[in-house]
Amino acid sequence: MATIIRMQSQLRKKLFSAGILTACIICFTLLQGYWALWPYSDGISSSCMECSFFGDLFSASALPLVATGLLHLIYWRLKPRLILKTIFCVVTLMLCWYAIDTTIFDEREASWSTYDSIWYVGILVCILQTSIFGLLFGVVYYFLGRRLN
Repeated sequence: MATIIRMQSQLRKKLFSAGILTACIICFTLLQGYWALWPYSDGISSSCMECSFFGDLFSASALPLVATGLLHLIYWRLKPRLILKTIFCVVTLMLCWYAIDTTIFDEREASWSTYDSIWYVGILVCILQTSIFGLLFGVVYYFLGRRLN
């Protein structure tokens, strides 16, 4: 009986941590996107003339959720150490955020202008924000992981 109660408690902790991580991913995606792309938020999207900036960011937050979800399926199988999990999650999120920011920058600014290298300009637009929010997410992820073990 005590084993079942312990397992239920562990499951509650894992579900609580998963909820916090999901909320962090969505919130951090929106916050870093707003911060990085605020100068282009009033621009019209070249792919959808009626789409709002917030709508673009919110729908794009599915990409990091799916990416980290797939990464956790791999973790479930391989069981790496917590520090490696943290590093891989942070790098995955930062790459997703870079792709999201560059795509939105392309739709709202670069499609209406001439840019030689959108990916280079994209990195200049979002490097500070992705680094700061990546570090914040790494801290949250690491401490939640330590709490579970």
